[in-house]
Amino acid sequence: MKNLKLLKHLNFNIMSQNLKYMPTFRARQQEIIVLKSFDFGNNMYPLMEIIKEKDRSNNPKTSIEIYSEIIGAINADNVFVDLPTYIRDSSGMQDDVVAFNRTMLSNIDNRLAFYNALAAHSPKLIPVVSSLQIKTGQANTITQQFQNLKQTFPSVAIRTFTNTFKNDIAEIRALLTASDYLIYDIHEGLGLTNPVITQDRIELDTITAPFKVALRSAINTDIQNVRLNHGEIVYEADNSLLDMFYQPMHFNAFGDYVGIKKDDLTSGGTISPGFILYNPVNKLYYGYKGDVKNLAEFETKIVPSVLASQIAKDINAANPDYLNNQNEGWNTLLRIRDGETGKSQAKFKRISMEHYLHCIKVSIANGNIRYAP
Repeated sequence: MKNLKLLKHLNFNIMSQNLKYMPTFRARQQEIIVLKSFDFGNNMYPLMEIIKEKDRSNNPKTSIEIYSEIIGAINADNVFVDLPTYIRDSSGMQDDVVAFNRTMLSNIDNRLAFYNALAAHSPKLIPVVSSLQIKTGQANTITQQFQNLKQTFPSVAIRTFTNTFKNDIAEIRALLTASDYLIYDIHEGLGLTNPVITQDRIELDTITAPFKVALRSAINTDIQNVRLNHGEIVYEADNSLLDMFYQPMHFNAFGDYVGIKKDDLTSGGTISPGFILYNPVNKLYYGYKGDVKNLAEFETKIVPSVLASQIAKDINAANPDYLNNQNEGWNTLLRIRDGETGKSQAKFKRISMEHYLHCIKVSIANGNIRYAP
């Protein structure tokens, strides 16, 4: 038995050291398509946030059947699965998200039952737990969830936030073992040199056993397509975590929302043709938008502008692998140029994710993204 435990510990150390990037997805249509189709390889463990009972309202399968199939289809060594505690009811939020928040995300017993119903996917599945104190007023909820899930899952991740870390630190220290993960979620409004993060890092640096991931959305929620300057840098987008997670922040890996905006999960929205392209060479984002509120602008203005841009030329000149035939996002732009329909905002959301993921994968393979050994 002791040798078996040692073997599992060694296997975890080998697997965890592979992790350099944690792309974070919400379980929505376009994100699920990418989750199921992209080859994450050995250096990316995606995190899937389950935010509603079903992927679509007319799906006759149970939620456990739906998410079990998705997890099984993901081509990655491990998958973090989270019932996110940061979600708050708000005006305009989708009804199914509100319902799930109230019945599942805020109820510790329902959360544990949901995770344990997915136990067949252990050890590929790594459940993520966070404090419920802000949502429900309950204390020690990280401990309750962690101890329950460790009976089934060899690795558990604790996700703490810049506004909860000081309250969470005692439980984190008491619970995490060498086979677990700590996810430190940085509010997008905080710069990485903010004194709050500087103070937290003093404590974080003393947590040496678990594998640590720094997570931060790079695309500010205030960014809107109508405000993009066509072909210009999106200055409100901040990808600096990619450079800072290793030195001086001392994390083993970084995470973000896959080159798209971490939106407020609201319903509807108006037609607003726009697209943000990531440049892996200078690690900046560039915006493209239509002249009028017509979906045809994706085909007639945005795609031709992106394909003929100096940004694309610079990316290709730096490393042709960035825009090769393995980049499904770029392939889709080429197919739209050649006649495939492009009149869909959702499709361009997927293009952004696929292009970003491929570029990060190439950057990791080239040694351009480091991690703490």
